[in-house]
Amino acid sequence: MKQHCNVYDAIIVGGGHNGLVAASYLAKAGKTVLLLEAHDELGGATTSVKPFPEYDARLSRYSYLVSLLPDQIVTDLGINFKTLGRAVASYTPYHRNGQDDRLFISTDWDEATASSFRRLTGSDREGKAWREFYDEIAQLAQRFAPSMLQPLKCAAQLKAEMGLPEVWRHLMEVPIGEVIRNCGCRGSNQEWILGSPLRARFM
Repeated sequence: MKQHCNVYDAIIVGGGHNGLVAASYLAKAGKTVLLLEAHDELGGATTSVKPFPEYDARLSRYSYLVSLLPDQIVTDLGINFKTLGRAVASYTPYHRNGQDDRLFISTDWDEATASSFRRLTGSDREGKAWREFYDEIAQLAQRFAPSMLQPLKCAAQLKAEMGLPEVWRHLMEVPIGEVIRNCGCRGSNQEWILGSPLRARFM
């Protein structure tokens, strides 16, 4: 029986979005590539699944991470790629005082979101703290994004380049639990908030 021996410049294990991008760049550079994937479909975390046969619902495997695909990669590889926005950022149901309710958060802050926080916490204070917390994340993300396709830098160098020392400290150096306790999400409702849908959404 004749055996074939194929030699590849690179063998990539895993056909998720990272593996596919790596294989595409290598092939574009003229390299021979073997991509190995254990499942029947490619895409990894970018695909959705139907985990409950009795329900016609497909759930994300973190497919929202595809929205983080840098524009440079899309351009380099000539990908026909478009993300679709959504109006609802998150929806966390809870049961309190004998009643069902939910923490509803719109992608763009609106009165429905503010009202949802108000019902859960009893004031506008935690909603304000929530917005400030995620504003800090957005600031850091905007400055951090260009470095994602650059050679890896040490933490001290990145911190200096970001120019946001306090934000960096909050998000990179201080334990997340301490950040949440100090960001204003506390008070008369502290025990409830830190053990409730708010903590789940922060995490």
